[in-house]
Amino acid sequence: MRAAAILLALFVTAGAVAAQEKLRADDSQAIQRCIREKESKNEPAERCIGLIAEGCLAAPAAQSTQGQADCYRREHLVWDDILNETYRRLQGQFEGKLKTQLRDVQRAWLESRKQQCGFYHDVIKGSLAVPIGASCMNAETARRAIYLLNLLNI
Repeated sequence: MRAAAILLALFVTAGAVAAQEKLRADDSQAIQRCIREKESKNEPAERCIGLIAEGCLAAPAAQSTQGQADCYRREHLVWDDILNETYRRLQGQFEGKLKTQLRDVQRAWLESRKQQCGFYHDVIKGSLAVPIGASCMNAETARRAIYLLNLLNI
């Protein structure tokens, strides 16, 4: 009975946290501005990864592993939005076999990211796995978004 109550409390807390996670316009603008600046200087856009999370990690709320994970999730929302919008635009540009290949490659990448970032939970087996997994999701999503942006600009 006690275990069920603890699980219920965890699900309620997780649901409340998920409901609070929203894409912030200022975060999106900061990352998009960074990408444009890096492109104009012929620097890699990968240098923009961590822009939001690093600032967030300095806040007192980020001193817990959950707070750290929330910082990475906050930035992940931006990169995921960029990725999805870029993917949508690419799908609109491609036809036939290329469109199908893009879809299949994207699905394979999603599974690969899930496996790669989930691996930390098996290796670390502790609370540190939560922020490290969130950091992985953020970084891998950002790299993929940048890759798709580069495809869009070919």
